[in-house]
Amino acid sequence: MAASLKPFQETVCSGIVARFDNVRALYAQLAHAAPERLTEARRNDAALVLQAPTGAGKTLIAVEAMRRTSAQERVLWFWFAPFTGLVDQSRRVIASQAPELTVFDLDSDRQLDAVRSGGVFVVTWASLAARNADSRRARQTGDAGLSIDAVIAQAREQGLRIGCVVDEAHHGFQRANQARAFFSEALQPDYALLMTATPRDDDMGTFERATGYTLGEPADWASVSRFDAVEARLLKRGVRMVRFIARDGDTAQLVDFEHLALRECTAMHRRIKRDLEAQGVSLTPLMLVQVPDGKDAQEAARRYLVDTLQFDPAAVRVHTAAEPDPDLLALAHDPTVEVLIFKMAVALGFDAPRAFTLTALRGARDVSFGVQVIGRIVRRHALLQARIDLPPVLDHGYVFLANAESQEGLLEAGTQINALTTQAPELGTQTVVTVVGDATQLQVVRSGEPLSLLVADGAASLLDTTQSGDHRPLGDMANADSALRDTPFSGFADVTQALLEIAGGTGDAPATAIEGVTDALALAQDSLYRYPRRADAPPTLRGEALPPPPADFEAGLAAHVDFSAEVLNDRTRGRVQVQRVDSGLFERNGIAEDGADVWASLSTEAVADRAEQIRLRLREANDRELYARLLERFVQAIEASGAEIAADEETRMQQLDLVLVRRPQLLRDAFRRLRQHQIRDIDVALAAELQSDHRLRPANKGLYGVFPPGMNNDEQAIAEQLDRHPLVRWWHRNVPHRGVGLYRWDDGAGFYPDFIVHLPDRPGDGIALLEPKGPHLWGVPTEVEKSTASHIDYGRVFMVGRKRSTREFMFLRELGGSLQSDGVFSVERLRFQ
Repeated sequence: MAASLKPFQETVCSGIVARFDNVRALYAQLAHAAPERLTEARRNDAALVLQAPTGAGKTLIAVEAMRRTSAQERVLWFWFAPFTGLVDQSRRVIASQAPELTVFDLDSDRQLDAVRSGGVFVVTWASLAARNADSRRARQTGDAGLSIDAVIAQAREQGLRIGCVVDEAHHGFQRANQARAFFSEALQPDYALLMTATPRDDDMGTFERATGYTLGEPADWASVSRFDAVEARLLKRGVRMVRFIARDGDTAQLVDFEHLALRECTAMHRRIKRDLEAQGVSLTPLMLVQVPDGKDAQEAARRYLVDTLQFDPAAVRVHTAAEPDPDLLALAHDPTVEVLIFKMAVALGFDAPRAFTLTALRGARDVSFGVQVIGRIVRRHALLQARIDLPPVLDHGYVFLANAESQEGLLEAGTQINALTTQAPELGTQTVVTVVGDATQLQVVRSGEPLSLLVADGAASLLDTTQSGDHRPLGDMANADSALRDTPFSGFADVTQALLEIAGGTGDAPATAIEGVTDALALAQDSLYRYPRRADAPPTLRGEALPPPPADFEAGLAAHVDFSAEVLNDRTRGRVQVQRVDSGLFERNGIAEDGADVWASLSTEAVADRAEQIRLRLREANDRELYARLLERFVQAIEASGAEIAADEETRMQQLDLVLVRRPQLLRDAFRRLRQHQIRDIDVALAAELQSDHRLRPANKGLYGVFPPGMNNDEQAIAEQLDRHPLVRWWHRNVPHRGVGLYRWDDGAGFYPDFIVHLPDRPGDGIALLEPKGPHLWGVPTEVEKSTASHIDYGRVFMVGRKRSTREFMFLRELGGSLQSDGVFSVERLRFQ
């Protein structure tokens, strides 16, 4: 039984039909014109866009528009579904809503007699315009019938118009060259309706460029507002987006947000189930779980839902195909299915009116994807459309995001959908038919533009040639060529001209000039610039060195770890609190509402990765051997404390990882206990000279009389300040791994401050150590700890830096786990310890 259109749907449908009526009148005017004029008219006026939120009834509108247009004349329609699995669904809707339209079978109805009175083929682009067997059969004449190209041509010869409806026009059609070619070369529709749930889709511009068919501006399109669909009770009133935010960035890397999102979504799903029962609605709600591609992700989600969240295994189904198919559609409507797990790629086009909740286990950055996510849960089920007394919880959809940082696609999608208004398409055509004598001329007139005067063919040809930009008047080229005619370098350019300038500036013998310059460059490459060390500088400085680790290093390190009772308690602290943030995608522009804190489990995999990173900082250790020794010591410490030891080794390993992550200083402290007394003070020789293969910029107080190469902008700026300050006798750019290093501060990684500065007024040896630090490193723990490093003779290292886009440097010190300003940098402060 055909469904009656809602008032807002009738407005849009009537507008589409009226637009096609205008186009039909235009074709009548061109009945006796040359064929190319009809082609021009098609491309200017035949195509129209219908944009509407998923669930607002755009399919119903399109079918009714087809039915009414076909009542005026014979039209052979092609309805393009985005996926094979949606073909039968589209056929059923057309048969129900427009029984007057014959629905053809692509395999058996490719005959002129079958299509003579008009009707509709429901197909996919892959079945007609792809490099596959089905497409090849349909495009070739054989025992099954004519090629579809021949059917179209013969139908047109018999006076039929060709129409097409493209469902989800932003999908595969835009990415398939064969589809675009079939549309513009074989189909050449007289009426084309492109439907999309993605408002103002950029792909429409691609469509125009690829096919030559004009779509006009979004203001000219047919569109449906979300508000009207909500008021008609076709859509839920809103969509709530729930995301989770860790208290600090470090913890955020460890939280198992996927399981948290699934858990919270399940709680909402079960609440909705109870509320439906309380309202007397016999409906099983559907929870959707969207996972990345890959069977591992699908299976992991299924196991958690069944094993931990206690769903009946038969009620949790997994769809594995790359696109919607009949199995997916059946699962979406099967009331015994409570949870449907599917891939990200299947977000498009399948109908799931039972769905209230969706968990997205990956980010939603793309706007089109965000629109599709919303579309899956925003429909009102038919059993609820007549109910005006529903509690608010049943009049919303809910999206739970496992990735709080990847919400842009959903937010932007909500904004775009909210911006839609219900409007009929622009009426009239853009093509004006003008008859001059026996010739029919076409002009395209855009909205608000005046009608231009006709131009004689000869003048138009001359104008086109002049404006095309393909040719430049010969006189201009001659003027450009003569611009250098009187210069010494006429005929030469770029590198050649530069070489000639070096060689003396004449163009008489370019080969000789180039050869001479090449010889000079080769001679320069064979020589080195040598810069001797200042005479008033010492030949050596004092540094620190750490000898190679002993053979039993891993065992010694494990023995020095302090597995105290307080530390061991961390082995069971596998949860942290995170903030739940709830926001409406349509209400108040999606402004977030802070919710209560919820407990989240730490990801076992993330904790294991972090623990491995902590161990690998001990560069001298063999990680496999160290982990075995640590696990042995860990179990011994638990046993000695009188606590129960986990039965299986995997659990013991997970507990050790958790302790290492909760106490990242454990191994570093153990390293210091083991190795600090082994650090030796050594003499570090200063090279007698600095060598360079190119000339370096002079520096008055540089240790070698120059600014050494390889310094970044901050280092260069500090060096220049040191070089011009009267308190500085000399400064030196310390050489990493070969200069003055500090080892007592860290877990084995030497710290080589960037600058060594000699100030005669500084106590002791007069040496100060200085380290510029870029702002991107001010919060990195290892870099922060360097600010506490101290040399046994030269004192603590001065840390300096400047914020981006500022010229002034500041002294930096550790405060609250990061580097903070400690006053304006001045060389005078380097005099004091």
